[in-house]
Amino acid sequence: MKILMVTNRVKTYALGFENVIAPLQQLGHEVYWAADFSNFIGDKSVIPCKTFHIDIYSYPFHRTNLMALRQIKQIIRKEGIEAVQCSTPIGGALGRIAAYQCGLKKIIYTAHGFLFFRGAPLINRTIYKWEEMILAHITDTLITINPEDYQAAQLLKLRNGSKPYMVHGAGVKIGVEVEVNTIEKRKSIGLPDSATMIISAGDLNTNKNNHVVIRALGCMKNPNVYYVLCGVGPEEVNLRKLAKGCGVEKNVIFLGYRTDMPELMKSTDIFVMPSFREGVPRSILEAMDLGKPCVGSKTRGIADLIDEGIGGYICKPTDYKAFADAFNRLVDNPNLCKIMGEHNKNKAKGFSFEIVRQEYVDIYKNVL
Repeated sequence: MKILMVTNRVKTYALGFENVIAPLQQLGHEVYWAADFSNFIGDKSVIPCKTFHIDIYSYPFHRTNLMALRQIKQIIRKEGIEAVQCSTPIGGALGRIAAYQCGLKKIIYTAHGFLFFRGAPLINRTIYKWEEMILAHITDTLITINPEDYQAAQLLKLRNGSKPYMVHGAGVKIGVEVEVNTIEKRKSIGLPDSATMIISAGDLNTNKNNHVVIRALGCMKNPNVYYVLCGVGPEEVNLRKLAKGCGVEKNVIFLGYRTDMPELMKSTDIFVMPSFREGVPRSILEAMDLGKPCVGSKTRGIADLIDEGIGGYICKPTDYKAFADAFNRLVDNPNLCKIMGEHNKNKAKGFSFEIVRQEYVDIYKNVL
């Protein structure tokens, strides 16, 4: 069967994409991929299927998305596509609409985090919820990646009356051995020998909520605690201003986009993810696999991974004092960090890419 995968913007051939494509190919299907590849980093030849660039934009009402819809339909008709597997909010919407308008009978959607999550803004809990309720009627198979979304999906009426599925996130490589001289790695990014290093990874945007960690540092007033941000994005200027205003500009290090994240993660003391919204964040699982204690927001996806008081701490996304208290407890107790890290290593095993791939294989056998 010829199957088209539709997603939004793609920067790398990440393991999450591989874990969707590989099971389809394992079952003998021919896979094609439509996405915005304009910012792809690296060698596209590593992608094991034919790719098509489409002018898709992450903002739902952007005019180019109408062009993307036409492009997807052209691909379906020209290549003789028989089924669509789509994901990401806009890719998931356009992919399903295009497939329905082309008369396809197999439309699969993987929800990497519904936008109408618990505690979301009103617009998310109205417009985006109605969008998913409407699109469910043209969806044959719905795959979720966390318990909250799986529960919400039970209320959606799928086209063929089927029930939703759940897989364990996007899948990560477990038991990764990282060889690094942590003292030299820390020194290379400007950390003193005695420093406690807190790290986060991801785009610097409002959803990632890095502001609360900088405010927490200002509250802690500990000159030996450093916050290292790995990523780029529109909020960097505001984050730098905030760090200066909180008097911690020397303790907040902006590293930009990095290709050495495993070495940096191995060298850190604490991993933090303060986002307002996540699906099942792979970066937390990678930190857990490396035996790091984690501090994160009390929100879907993050709270599913961090066992409160056992593998780290969960804080209200806007409560910088709670983040400061969590950091202080870990900074003052290295042995606790070690115990939590060991717990996290064991928990991460349940989200391995081998488990996720087999879950996809089982689902595809059922529905294709």
